[in-house]
Amino acid sequence: MAQVYTFREVQIPVPFGVIRGKWYGPTNVRPILFLHGYNDNSGSYDRLLPLLPTAGSYLAIDLPGHGLSSWMPSGTVYHLTDATICIRRIMKTYGWSQVSLVGHSLGAMMCYIFIGLYPDKVDLFVALDALQPSYPGEFYKQLAFHFDRSIEYDDTKGKKPSGFTYDKMLSRVRYSAGTTIPKELCHHLLERNIRESSVLPGTFHYTFDSRTKYLDISGWSRETNLETARANKCPVLVIKATESFYYGDEDEFKRLLDEMGKNNPLTRLEAIEGNHYVHLIEAESVASVIGKFLIDCKRFDEIVVVLFQEPCNHWSNFFRFTEVHMM
Repeated sequence: MAQVYTFREVQIPVPFGVIRGKWYGPTNVRPILFLHGYNDNSGSYDRLLPLLPTAGSYLAIDLPGHGLSSWMPSGTVYHLTDATICIRRIMKTYGWSQVSLVGHSLGAMMCYIFIGLYPDKVDLFVALDALQPSYPGEFYKQLAFHFDRSIEYDDTKGKKPSGFTYDKMLSRVRYSAGTTIPKELCHHLLERNIRESSVLPGTFHYTFDSRTKYLDISGWSRETNLETARANKCPVLVIKATESFYYGDEDEFKRLLDEMGKNNPLTRLEAIEGNHYVHLIEAESVASVIGKFLIDCKRFDEIVVVLFQEPCNHWSNFFRFTEVHMM
């Protein structure tokens, strides 16, 4: 029989709207914060989070412009650093002095950047099949292309949307990022990424902001990445899928992990059989490795009361607890 579990759908206020997410576990415990990958959403963690130790609490968010979260204002460009501001606002809202981070792919790179900026505020970091941001080839040419595409999408906003059949949407997500996701698991990503069209019945459109496909990735060099690794103090777990390539330079990846390990002996690299979506497809294996890491780090030794426990009237319109039962 399939496991039945619940989560609370949450809305966190930010200046441009709300950050939406799924909160698993008790709300009087500071949760571990989960960031998803490129054009994904919090649903990518649907199968993993219910398998983690019940002593913990876990919050998976939709990044700005993704899933059900608000889009960034028109005329702006999405940046790798957007997640840093997002994390800081979440910490401020709930009164956290520190944060525990888990990121997949692009989300892992965003967490790595956060560590570089705020090394004293991170108490542990789990990177799923990625680590450092990389400096792309033909940098200026690529960045100019991204800016132009972002402007183009801004200018077409509000026009009659194109509709796709559900099967077409399913096929797109199933073969995304050079990876094959089993058909029966695709709904975890599609649920928050698509909506049925009110203009073209029977077809669907994306909920995420198309500008997120063209991030400003400037500013990260080998020197900057090395500086981050040396500044890090917290334990780090990197999970590498055996069927996935390295995002960025493999030699740099290994050197950075070695440097991070010098500052904390709990730092480790684990290989798990699977592809880039190993946390979704092989959730049991990933949960076992993460669970052991969290226990070794003594992550559950301290309970931190959060604002969510007794929200005042000012926040009541933003914090909406919806218990959702999943099979």
